Amino acid sequence: MAPKAVASILIGLAALLALSLLLGLPAVPGDMLGPDHRGPVLELSALLAIALLLPRRPGKKAIWVLAVLCWLILLLRLADLVTVMTAGRPFEPAFDPALAPALWDVVMRGSGAVPMVAAIGAALVLLLFICRWLLDVMLRTPPLPRGPFLSILAVLTLVTMQPLDRGPIGAVWDQGRRWQEGEALAAQMVTTLAEDPVARPTKDHLFAALRGRPIILAWVESYGQSALTDPRQADIVGNRLDQLQRMLTQAGFHIRSGLVESPVIGGRSWLAHGTLRAGIRQDQPLAQRMVLASGQCGMVCALNRAGWRTWAAMPGLSLPWLEGPAWGFDKVMNRASFTYAGPSYGWSPIPDQALLASLSPDWSGPRPLYLEIVLTSSHAPWTPLPPWRPYSQGLIDGSAYADADSDADYTDMGAAYGRSLDYSLRALGDWVMQEVPDDALIVVLGDHPALDWISSGQENRVPVHILSRDPSLLDRLNGLDLQHGMRPGIGAKSMPMWEIFPTLLARFGPLPPQTPSTRDEMPNKAGEAVP
Repeated sequence: MAPKAVASILIGLAALLALSLLLGLPAVPGDMLGPDHRGPVLELSALLAIALLLPRRPGKKAIWVLAVLCWLILLLRLADLVTVMTAGRPFEPAFDPALAPALWDVVMRGSGAVPMVAAIGAALVLLLFICRWLLDVMLRTPPLPRGPFLSILAVLTLVTMQPLDRGPIGAVWDQGRRWQEGEALAAQMVTTLAEDPVARPTKDHLFAALRGRPIILAWVESYGQSALTDPRQADIVGNRLDQLQRMLTQAGFHIRSGLVESPVIGGRSWLAHGTLRAGIRQDQPLAQRMVLASGQCGMVCALNRAGWRTWAAMPGLSLPWLEGPAWGFDKVMNRASFTYAGPSYGWSPIPDQALLASLSPDWSGPRPLYLEIVLTSSHAPWTPLPPWRPYSQGLIDGSAYADADSDADYTDMGAAYGRSLDYSLRALGDWVMQEVPDDALIVVLGDHPALDWISSGQENRVPVHILSRDPSLLDRLNGLDLQHGMRPGIGAKSMPMWEIFPTLLARFGPLPPQTPSTRDEMPNKAGEAVP
């Protein structure tokens, strides 16, 4: 065979394989260039064979149409790859487009957002031209010896072909299947919403054991179990928990800690928050929209009905929170509600120290207070981190940060994640000691683990810490897999987040405390206040 013919065959096959690498891009980064990724995809091999058999080669317009189609398939593959890396699941066409505004908000709050968005846009345009160029090489400059090339193409495809689901048809089929799963979720939610747990207890029985007490729920952003096990974070976060345990125990607190299964990973905090409030799993925006549209009374609504003032402190909200009243909140404090005028740090618009210093409500009002707080300093990208400031003037208005360094450092994100959690937990502990009344019940809970490459394969487990100076309140939680102290048991069974509200409703009703279980009778009482 002439050298020119050999070169033509090699060029055509190289273009085929290069385009196949793009269209067969796996969702799991570790599968890239693996055995199932290195061969041609069947559809491209068939397209090339058809082009060879046609009397005329495809024109420029046909090449552009095919290039756009290949580019769209590539975008679907990239969407799968990104969502697997950031949320631990493939792209969901029925739900994920609705998350675009939230994603845009996260991106634009980061430093260097505009250049990054421009670079991503340029990369996507470049991929379109790469698809067009590869198709042009593959289809418009075919090898001279048609017969030998078809034989080589057939053997190459049969021996090394990527799995059928890696090709364009497989990508579209997958998206259609996931769309049907979204429709099935909607039908399932209708059945789930048919039962309202708050409809059964009478008003006098709702949280009867907590009547007259302040209740605080503090969400710690991205606080996952890996912060207690990953070497990049375990020491700094573990030491902080130990310090908090000593400080709180000396102040008379009793502490229980455990693990909770969050419905989400890597983001979409509001779905975790809504899951707890409603007692219904919400891992997609559709589920939360259906919960809110149902008018069902969840935890906040039940507390409001039982006589609590219900407030929410959510500094990450830049606009009015229209869903707040639907959840049952009397008062919602968004970013504009705070006088802080200092710098933002990463995504967080207000350092947790400054936020908590701003929260000094009238605890002794005519009705007890339920206060839900969202701490944002441990939100990705975890850099820059606010400096620690003494509790003096300048925190509330932000003047204490006037000369602080706010440069980001992305060189060690794993360690930055641990430092951000250390900061948030320290700020919360100090605020509890200085501000919270003695009779309060306090729940500290992670909303979801961090991104998968940060959370070290710990799946969707997050820590929960429950604090009270009244041991009889915590005795009502006996029988649950909770440890004494601030450190959850590493092998503890995680409670689904959607079971927390029904559990609290049952445990803090008028029933007497449960009989202690074997686990609660163990001699290890670290974290218990000294009588």
